[in-house]
Amino acid sequence: MADAIPLPRLYDDLARLWPYLSPPEHYAPEAGVIDALLAEHLGAPPADRRWRILELGAGGGHTLYHLTERYDCTAVDLSDPMLANCRTLNPTVRCVQGDMRTARLGEVFDAVLIHDAIDYMLDEADVLATLRTAAEHLRPGGVALVAPTYIRETFVDGDVADDGTTIPGIGDPRNEGGGSADGQDELTYFTFVHDADPDDSVFEMILLYLVRDGRTRRVEVIEDRHTCGLFAAEHWLAMLADAGLTPQPIEPPELDADGDNAAWTLFVGQKH
Repeated sequence: MADAIPLPRLYDDLARLWPYLSPPEHYAPEAGVIDALLAEHLGAPPADRRWRILELGAGGGHTLYHLTERYDCTAVDLSDPMLANCRTLNPTVRCVQGDMRTARLGEVFDAVLIHDAIDYMLDEADVLATLRTAAEHLRPGGVALVAPTYIRETFVDGDVADDGTTIPGIGDPRNEGGGSADGQDELTYFTFVHDADPDDSVFEMILLYLVRDGRTRRVEVIEDRHTCGLFAAEHWLAMLADAGLTPQPIEPPELDADGDNAAWTLFVGQKH
C-alpha cells in the first residue's frame, strides 16, 4: 500500500482560504485550453450523451467549474475540506474522496485530468501509480491531460509567485455570512519556490499567509510548506508510456494579458 501523503495546511484546516488564493475565474484560460484539446482528441460526443471527465486531485474544483456545462464531471481528491469547496462551487459534480495513486472507481471515462495535484507526487513510483490510475479509468481512445506546475527544464529556483497579494473581505468561519461582526478578515500572502538540493527530485513551495482579524485587527502569520516533485520532460514522457498511454508534450499557449505563459507544462497521453 502506498504511504499516506501528508496534507499541507492549505488542503486541511486552511482550505477556506483556497477560493481567495486561487479564484475560479483564474482558471478560465486553462480550462479553454483543455476544452480545445479534448475537442481535438475526442471529437464531438454522441448526440445522446456528453463526454465524461474524471479529474484526479481536483481540489476545490476550479478547473471543472468552467467545464461542467459541456461535460459530465467526477472529482477525486484526498482532501475532504477541498472537496467540500468543490461541492459548494460545482453542485452537479460527483465528488469522491480518495488517493489518486490507488483510487479505482470501477468505471471508465473519456478523459482524465490531472492538474497541479500531480506536483505532490515526490518520486517516479508515485507519479507512475497516478498515471496508471488515469489509464485504468480511460476507455480506448480516451486521453489523459497532465499538467505539472514545473518540470526540470522550466523550474525557476527562488521564484516569488505572488508578491504580497492582499485580498480584503475573505470568508470568516465564525459565522455563515462570511464576515465577523465588525468586518471581514483580510488575507495577504506570499509564495516562494526553491530547490534546496538540485540533485534530488523535489522542490519546496513555501506559502506565507497574513490573516488580519476583522474584529480585533490582529494579524496571524501562518507558514505552510509544500514539498513537490520535479522531473525532466523525458521522464514524464517515459512514465506516460510505462502507464500504457501514448505520450506527447503540448506547448501551452500564452494565457495572460502580459503575454507570459502560465507556470505549467501540459502532457497528453492517449489510451489505445
